[in-house]
Amino acid sequence: MNKDTLIQGLNQDLAAELGTVIRYTYQAARCYGLLASELRELLVKEAHDELDHAAFLMDVIQDLGGEPTTTPKPFEKPTDLKGMLELDVKMEGEDVVNYLAHSKLAEQLELPELKMKLEEMAADEAGHGRELRRLLKGL
Repeated sequence: MNKDTLIQGLNQDLAAELGTVIRYTYQAARCYGLLASELRELLVKEAHDELDHAAFLMDVIQDLGGEPTTTPKPFEKPTDLKGMLELDVKMEGEDVVNYLAHSKLAEQLELPELKMKLEEMAADEAGHGRELRRLLKGL
């Protein structure tokens, strides 16, 4: 395991965060009706949180000597609220797994601040997933 492997993983995380900002903003614009108002509000709020994650990752990648990606991870575009929520729950879960894996890499490289921040970001994503699952149950 070396620093380049960690940088590559962090760039994957960054692409996911950039894709999520775009996905949540897109989905918020597609939300209509009474049932969608709570989801729209949540997506707009979460997009800002994901942007903060992306900014942190860009700084860390740069500090480690890497080049931060500017290419977002592509995503599906379900047209109904249920499909959007199911996709978002799935992708938040993937983000948790990736952040925890990259946290272990940071620990191996003796980067305790990064390790802890990635674990915190995994917890944030798990919380996002929980909120989305609650909304999904209500549909």
